[in-house]
Amino acid sequence: MSDLLLLEWLIIGLVGLELVRPFFKSIRDVSGFVLFPILAFLIVILIFKVHGFRPELIPLGLVSLLFSLARIPQIFALFQRLRFENEGTPSVTALVLGILILGISGGIALMFIPKNDSFLTLNSIPIFETEIIQNTDGASELILRKYRTNSTDSKATIVLVPPISGSVEVVDSICSALYEKNYSVITFSKPGLDIPAYDVSGKPVYPSVKTIIKYGLSMAAGLFLKTPNEFGRSIEDERLRDLVSVLNSLGNSGAVFIVGYGAGGAAAVRFVAENPDFPVAGLVNIEGPLYSVLEFNEVSEAASGITAVLQRMKPRTVNSIGPVPVLNKPVLILVSDAIRKTENRDGRYATLVRLIHQDKAPALLLAVSGAGPFDYSNVGLQYPLYSALMPGIGNRVHSAGYYIKTTTDLINNFICGIQTEKANETVPINGDVHMEYNNYTTLYNPQEVLGK
Repeated sequence: MSDLLLLEWLIIGLVGLELVRPFFKSIRDVSGFVLFPILAFLIVILIFKVHGFRPELIPLGLVSLLFSLARIPQIFALFQRLRFENEGTPSVTALVLGILILGISGGIALMFIPKNDSFLTLNSIPIFETEIIQNTDGASELILRKYRTNSTDSKATIVLVPPISGSVEVVDSICSALYEKNYSVITFSKPGLDIPAYDVSGKPVYPSVKTIIKYGLSMAAGLFLKTPNEFGRSIEDERLRDLVSVLNSLGNSGAVFIVGYGAGGAAAVRFVAENPDFPVAGLVNIEGPLYSVLEFNEVSEAASGITAVLQRMKPRTVNSIGPVPVLNKPVLILVSDAIRKTENRDGRYATLVRLIHQDKAPALLLAVSGAGPFDYSNVGLQYPLYSALMPGIGNRVHSAGYYIKTTTDLINNFICGIQTEKANETVPINGDVHMEYNNYTTLYNPQEVLGK
């Protein structure tokens, strides 16, 4: 993204020039320089408008805003008298501190800029069609993307539930790659829930600020605090209704597999558990812990008066894991390799570990070395800062698109292993993969998912 890189350097240069201006006689009295931080901040806003939300630019934007606010007296002087009053002796300490802050914020922006344009935009010739269907609640719509091959030739139909954050755009590479492997792929976004949804023309549609805040709270604290967990459960419920609507719209599509991210993965587990006779051949849960089975400490009924009030004010934390759905369909779970840490295995991923060992069909849990929770979609490529903030613990593979390709190959191998007549269409997986599986190895060779 050369244009984004140039704009980031321009922002750093504009703020930097205003910082060093007092130390150079030739430009010290050029009054217009005080407007440079404001111009830099406006460029940050412009980038957000053109390129979408860029988290790595937040520190640099805040620094630009901070320096703009610090120059307000000089700006007033500029517009009132068109010249500066004597600013006194320049402060070397202030200069060093300013350059340090600018250097850190600018370094973050430059370090975490996306490295590969091919994963940031749609193909010049889209390989999907869009369609709008009515949701089962009758009050909302779903916007479907269909990466459809000839139904008689495709290996299987995959219904892919995208992550709420980023929606269909952050799984476009996965869908396109599965399409190239001869799968029919259907994914969707929902206005009012996905951040953002995308309409039939590809235009982003953002939900309310309240919805975004609830989603953020559920993601940050939903696995150990009750109120954020309730937000997470409501998102699971909504994704479950969406999934039912999409599956009901398929008609006769042959073998159907569900791939779900986050709350969509949890919703897929609930759907298969509640509808064991529905013709789903298998499901893939990607970073989708089960919020709905967690149980929390409650206020003691014996408490009264001020004690009861204080107990109600105290955040309610997770107490135990309730009954986890028992499935009778093959399951593949993809998670960050941080699962190898005991606190994560017994915390964030505890429900998924129980899920695979209770399944009444072949079930596997895989973690690709170095993969964080965002790396099984385009999020890690579009927003490298997220991968840096939530990394895996193993050696990270730095080649562009490695985790996207590996995710696609693992899904393909899992499906081909389930459909035994296509077992020869698996592909070898490069790199280290942590694997766990249940006791149904007589029905399924777990190594097939690695192409072995």
